[in-house]
Amino acid sequence: MTTLYLIRHAEAEGNLYRIAQGQANSSITDRGERQIQALARRFADIPIDAVYASDLYRTCATASAIYKPKGLPLHTRADLREVSMGQWEDRSWAGVDRRDHDRMALFSATSPDFRAPGGESFPEVRQRGTAAILDIAAHHPGQTVAVFAHGTLIRNTVAEFLGIGLSEMKKMGHSDHPAVTLLAIEDGPV
Repeated sequence: MTTLYLIRHAEAEGNLYRIAQGQANSSITDRGERQIQALARRFADIPIDAVYASDLYRTCATASAIYKPKGLPLHTRADLREVSMGQWEDRSWAGVDRRDHDRMALFSATSPDFRAPGGESFPEVRQRGTAAILDIAAHHPGQTVAVFAHGTLIRNTVAEFLGIGLSEMKKMGHSDHPAVTLLAIEDGPV
């Protein structure tokens, strides 16, 4: 059995200023820095064998809470990135809603029909996230791994493992920064 801690990145400027970050980079806020310090305290006595993060700054900075104190290398993976928001990236959510209200409603409803112009759909991010987590687990049988990623990717991946369909995902709500989800994987299924 592989134990995985899926950890959402600390608060980034895009979160604070209500920006559709997607796969754009964003700096950690002062509050986010305090969240990273709290994560370091939380995981101080928890043995971790490996640390992975998306290759975006906000996840790598958050991962420093675990990999630095434990003297572990950080493994970065592009397949752990947030859902691609295409032309919406780095734009305010309010502005996106004003210009593309119908599509924004699909996003808010976690509709499988959602796709930002030039972006990724929820089924695509769900498939990508699930494959990444299963690949990481396969490379660390019997170990404990910290995986730093993003809210929409984590939410879709966990829903897939729990058998929650896209139409039901809205009931799951959103996780705070830096939420921690624990998964145990044996030969693929949770």
